[in-house]
Amino acid sequence: MSADRPKSYRFSTEAQWNACLFVQADRDLKRAVGGIRPFPPFGRPGTRYESRGAHAPVVTRAGEVIWSDDRCVMHRLSRCSDEPETCVAPLAISTAARVVATSSGLWVAGDPPESLQRYEEDTLTRLLTVDLPNTHVVDIASDSRHAVLALVERDGVYQVISVDPAGYVGEVVDLKDISHATAFVYLRRSQRFVVLAGSYPQLYWFSEKGGRALFSLPVAAMRSCFTAHTLGSDSRDKVFLAGVEGDEFGRRAYVVIFDGDGNSLGDVLLDPLDAPVTGIAATRDELLITGPYGLVRFDAAEVVPEGVGQVRCMLMTPVLDSPDREDKRRWLRVEATTSLPQGSTLEISWAATDTPPDRPSAIVTDDSTSASQLVANFFSEPDLHRGRTVFYGAGDAEEERAKTICSAPLFDVRERYLRVCITLTAATGARLPLLSELAVLYPGQTLMEDLPAIYRQDEERPNNFLRALVGVLETTTQGLDARIASMGSQIHPATAQEPWLDFIARWLGVPWDDGLNLEQKQAIVRRGAELAKGRGTRAGLEALLESLIQGKPRRFRVTDATADFGFAVVGGQSCAGSALPALLGGHTRWRPELDSRAVLGYMRLPCAGQLEDGAWQLVGRVHVDVAATAAEREAWEPWLLTVIKEMVPLTARVELRWVTAQALRTNQLDGTMTLEFPLAPRLGTDAITNLARLPERGARLSAPGATVGLRLR
Repeated sequence: MSADRPKSYRFSTEAQWNACLFVQADRDLKRAVGGIRPFPPFGRPGTRYESRGAHAPVVTRAGEVIWSDDRCVMHRLSRCSDEPETCVAPLAISTAARVVATSSGLWVAGDPPESLQRYEEDTLTRLLTVDLPNTHVVDIASDSRHAVLALVERDGVYQVISVDPAGYVGEVVDLKDISHATAFVYLRRSQRFVVLAGSYPQLYWFSEKGGRALFSLPVAAMRSCFTAHTLGSDSRDKVFLAGVEGDEFGRRAYVVIFDGDGNSLGDVLLDPLDAPVTGIAATRDELLITGPYGLVRFDAAEVVPEGVGQVRCMLMTPVLDSPDREDKRRWLRVEATTSLPQGSTLEISWAATDTPPDRPSAIVTDDSTSASQLVANFFSEPDLHRGRTVFYGAGDAEEERAKTICSAPLFDVRERYLRVCITLTAATGARLPLLSELAVLYPGQTLMEDLPAIYRQDEERPNNFLRALVGVLETTTQGLDARIASMGSQIHPATAQEPWLDFIARWLGVPWDDGLNLEQKQAIVRRGAELAKGRGTRAGLEALLESLIQGKPRRFRVTDATADFGFAVVGGQSCAGSALPALLGGHTRWRPELDSRAVLGYMRLPCAGQLEDGAWQLVGRVHVDVAATAAEREAWEPWLLTVIKEMVPLTARVELRWVTAQALRTNQLDGTMTLEFPLAPRLGTDAITNLARLPERGARLSAPGATVGLRLR
């Protein structure tokens, strides 16, 4: 940013967001569409996949969901199927309490419980057995990369052991001051272990370096007389604990959810048929539980479901420093670019001080303290100048998804050091709000400096009306400035929207039709200069076809017989003649000759100026062969020939022919010859003669006719 304009601290990229503290925030920028939002709750009810009992669910790296039932049958549910496939599972997998998926395969605790076993993901072939002598394997977890982590007990001491895909034991971490451990998980983002342990069960949070627990939560206090029995996680941010309430509260089954700092993210009420829960697995977008009647899947919801209550998240910036100025001004405003649907709120709060940040009790992070505690500790500090502004979401469905700028003034802040906190909240029935960018501005040259001096003399006075009015003008012009700054993206083919692509294409004069899909339009505009330069040439026509029919090998062929072959020339003493193939020309059948060969109905006198040289009817013909499926032909046929004609000379005649991919094959190693299985027998629009056929095996009528027990005579 130039020196004469307001300067700012900006947060929009992943590296910039990582400098902040987060509480209950979904920081997966890809899933959150390039921003920060609350963790999405899980929709109710779930989808059940029935089986005779179920346990040990796991999600593979390919996205398949696997679980075993009480009959030692493994169920495998892929993303593209609504019904799971079944197969017989190895005994170690079918009886395991937990199965862990890594990039190297599926891991289970062995039998006896002093070993680990690794199986191939698809064939379920055992690949490796790792012995851990003098230990008892309590539970296993994934490090979300390649290794498997095992919680083991050795001589009354609990340890976490890392085992790589080759079976080598890595670092050993001691977990102190716990007993009766039954399960554990690992959270990659916060780099912490969470252990369910104790004669009176508690959840213990440990640093990945081990030692004593950072903090703990009693299970019984999570809900009314809560009793927990199954622990799971998504291996990144969230911990899931399944259990039931006490008898006096109806013994309702729940899955309670926590983030890496132990903050509650709500709970999921389960159907009584799904209790007790025998296993938990999760990903970014789904929660999977197993119980007596099979597996139940809960999907993440974009709208807060009924009965969940409000969801919220917080983030706090690092300490921001405004340099000294002669006019004593420090800060201008906070600008939050957000999508704020109806029913959601955005709160901008801040605290400022002149105390340098190296004071231990000031704004300093501590790895052993959760982010929520750090935020609470900071805003409870005495002698801080504080402020708060709240914005409420409103509007129709389109406005809810649009990005708006919420601005909070900081004109009266005279302290040097500032920290800003953003709180996003969504009520029941509201879509999740999204914070895509945050900017904290401090003075450079502002609109106040363009006013006469008489209007600037009271700028330092608190609650100055003119300063506030000019601040409103500066804020409201940000949208216009952003729109002007984004004009370049509207004409770039990779980022422009379809209406802009239509405008740019007609402006450039390239072949075009509104029926083209987005990829075709982008490809044509991207090669606009090449198409304009090659108009009327074979290279230009092929460039157009490459834009319309993308992929390799080519699914089109351009043939200009006149240019490719030429006319045959009969050889003689001084000429070897033409090589075949070549064109054979001749006079038309109606060439006028008054002799015995004249045929009534064919002979006529030529028109004035008509050239009859025996070759004119063969010249200027261009054949374009296109290999397309039936669906592609139906979509392209209305406009393809018209677009092609825009690239050929006016005197040329174009013939478009729809062919199969086999018709474009050559006898050369140019990518057109491929090894493939015979086409499946199918009678449809894509059936190919001599290739698609009915199967040889199957039910057929015998000579006597149908098998009905009687012989036809």
